[in-house]
Amino acid sequence: MANKRYALTKDLLSEAGAKRDADAECQFAIDNPRGLSIRVRGGEVAYYVQARTRLRGQKSTVVKRRLGAVGDFTFAQVKKIATEAIFAIKNGRDPDAVIETRLMGGDEKSVAVAVDRAEALKGELWTFETLIDQYAGRTKRSKDGGRNEAAKLRLAPSSITELETRLRDRPENAELKNRFVKELRLEDLEEVRDRIDASGSGPSAGAKYVDLAKRVLRWGLKQKRRFTGLEPTATWWEALSHEYEMEDRSKRYLTPAQIGMLIALLEAVRPLGGNNNDAVLGALQVSWMIPQRSSALVNMLALSSDRWIPDPAPERAGWRIYIWKPDEVKNKREIKLSVPPIAIEILKRVAQYSKQQLSAVSMWAFPQDRNKYLVRALAAKQRNDNRVPAHLDKAITPSSLNHALDALAGRKPGWPDLLTVVGLPNRIGPHDERRSVTSFFENFGEGAYASALLDHRVSGADKMSREVAAITQSVYSAADRVVFKAEGMLMWMEAVLPAYEAAKKDPRLAKAVQMRKAALANGVSEERKKGRARARPAGTPASA
Repeated sequence: MANKRYALTKDLLSEAGAKRDADAECQFAIDNPRGLSIRVRGGEVAYYVQARTRLRGQKSTVVKRRLGAVGDFTFAQVKKIATEAIFAIKNGRDPDAVIETRLMGGDEKSVAVAVDRAEALKGELWTFETLIDQYAGRTKRSKDGGRNEAAKLRLAPSSITELETRLRDRPENAELKNRFVKELRLEDLEEVRDRIDASGSGPSAGAKYVDLAKRVLRWGLKQKRRFTGLEPTATWWEALSHEYEMEDRSKRYLTPAQIGMLIALLEAVRPLGGNNNDAVLGALQVSWMIPQRSSALVNMLALSSDRWIPDPAPERAGWRIYIWKPDEVKNKREIKLSVPPIAIEILKRVAQYSKQQLSAVSMWAFPQDRNKYLVRALAAKQRNDNRVPAHLDKAITPSSLNHALDALAGRKPGWPDLLTVVGLPNRIGPHDERRSVTSFFENFGEGAYASALLDHRVSGADKMSREVAAITQSVYSAADRVVFKAEGMLMWMEAVLPAYEAAKKDPRLAKAVQMRKAALANGVSEERKKGRARARPAGTPASA
């Protein structure tokens, strides 16, 4: 009977039922699809599939699977499941993933994802998070090929931070990063992109997620295919796109008067919330005096680090020089900058705040204060070590500076636009201050000072004063240029500080403070209302 093939009909099911009632055992091979059969055994009539694997270079084996009792399926359903399961068997894939997903009501996409997940689990392939970490952690040897020299990271710390904060650790990406790369689909990343766009994180946040995701997936295919399971014939992520178009930011800069007002506004309203990390305010306060890119700024080490050395010039008593290593900055060369006493005092204040919050000392100039209760508990156990445990010691991120500035602009539900109130542009970013330095010096023909302070390479476009003109290109291009930078910084401070003092007396600032207080009070009031509503027993009237 097994050599004969039968059409799947009601009459065949009736015949199988009669065999079962007669306590007979038999099998009916179905002609379409080949490999599907009905087995009568042990008082049960059930569908089974059977096929032989067909993998090049591997011994062929027969794989059998039970689909279920005949009464559980329509003819169309069982033919569909059987066809997919047989195809999976022939191609060496997991038929159980097909069967289980279909039995739970899954569609074709769900089946394909389940099969990929099963294959990834069996082959111990990478998750999306692992792929991102592996891409960020790539290393390279030095060009001279020194055997004893440690390998260096290919990416700058700022690029690694961007991958972590803008891709891996985005809250919207939390579920996706734990899935295998092989099971990801275009729709998954599109959904995350759309949630980011709707989160109020800024117009470029979703676009940045898209660009970074595509970058790591391309690398995963080209360099680590055996760990990702990606196929060169299915580069689905290339269809992922965004509608963001970068605006021309070349004219986004602030005047010294606007810088002074911005700092005065930050100092006036930032502490009002009562639950803000002082490191964020401190970083914004010194950002105009330490005009490095935001990643280099927030990842500075604490004043106790050997990166800080006294400025040897007698006329700059109290100034301290900070050193950035080549792998910490975009230009990949050591940078030195003399930092004025005003900024040093702010750094000391931030360090004191951090120590009070964490009951331990951070290695960073601008430390995070998350997990402070855990840090305190661990610090209490460290009798001979007052440092924050290494795995919890982290600096604030560049995005925290953007969030603080966005809050001033009212890009938070219920908060007023304070920037407009005090006469500042509605959109300000940390990098605008670097452009402000350039604009300031170029306005009176001293662009070379800006190039030095911003650590741009010297070009013919730099405008040099009569004092600078005598300096040769070789001397001017030295990596530190500390003396020249300090000279420029003094000029910059002489322009900003008087404007800052004037801004603190500006009535527009007082108005902005009152508006922020009112917004905070309304927020507290709303929270209390919500709290009372949650606490009120069901059915109790509001007036009760």
